[in-house]
This record gives sequence, C-alpha cells and structure tokens, in this order.
Amino acid sequence: MAEKPVRSVRVPDGRWNAVKDMAKREKKTTSDVVNEALEEHIQKDAKKRRAR
Repeated sequence: MAEKPVRSVRVPDGRWNAVKDMAKREKKTTSDVVNEALEEHIQKDAKKRRAR
C-alpha cells in the first residue's frame, strides 16, 4: 500500500480516548479507525446527495 501523508486535526480528548479504546478492542490502529469513520461519513453523504 502506498504511504499516506500525515495530516493534523484537532480532536477533543474524550473523543480521541474513545477512538484509541475502539482501536485497541478491534486490534487496529487509531488511524485505521479514524479513516474508516471518515470513509463511512463520506459514503453516507454521497448516498444522500444521489437521493436528491
């Protein structure tokens, strides 16, 4: 897989801790969890836009 560029975002501590806990439970990286959530959000938006 091609290397992904590093990005910076601001995330509240509580949300970040929840992501880290989820990643640990699912044996994934925090980046994996965040990227999966972003992809799901993007797909939902695309579906909503197609429905218009």
